[in-house]
Amino acid sequence: MHDPGGLDLERMRAVLERAVARACPRRLADRREDIVQAALLKVIEIHRRGEAEALSKPSYLWQVAYSATVDEIRRIARRKEVSFDAPDSPGAAAESLAALGDDIARRDLGREIHDCLERLDEPRRLAASLHLHGFSAPEAAVALRWTLSRARNLVFRGIGDLRRCLEGKGIHP
Repeated sequence: MHDPGGLDLERMRAVLERAVARACPRRLADRREDIVQAALLKVIEIHRRGEAEALSKPSYLWQVAYSATVDEIRRIARRKEVSFDAPDSPGAAAESLAALGDDIARRDLGREIHDCLERLDEPRRLAASLHLHGFSAPEAAVALRWTLSRARNLVFRGIGDLRRCLEGKGIHP
């Protein structure tokens, strides 16, 4: 599986498989192949960017595999995935359903927040959206080319409007 672009994908895949097997926690054993695939995609992207000389070092491939494994762990932690396949205990199925219900509730809440944001005037919507994405008022001021006082005012008013809209829909903090 040597591709014409100069990558020895078979060798790289073998290195990545060994690295993922060492880095991957036992609880993610069923996801190892997915992690190897994600690592291979990173390798191809690195090659496409013209950084192929780094790929000739096995230690670099181990770093890519470790990074892909950590990315998968973080992704699962964010989503709090629960398997429906084989519940380990009688309560596991109920926990799975509860987790699914939480996911649905979060999606519904996200839609309601998005709907309320869409109703705001554009400056307040922009300021509130940036705030919800973790921007501080000074960062929002720089990003939107506003004065700091304008950014603070619009964040404060936008979040207030968002809160009132959500409360009007029966959603409380």
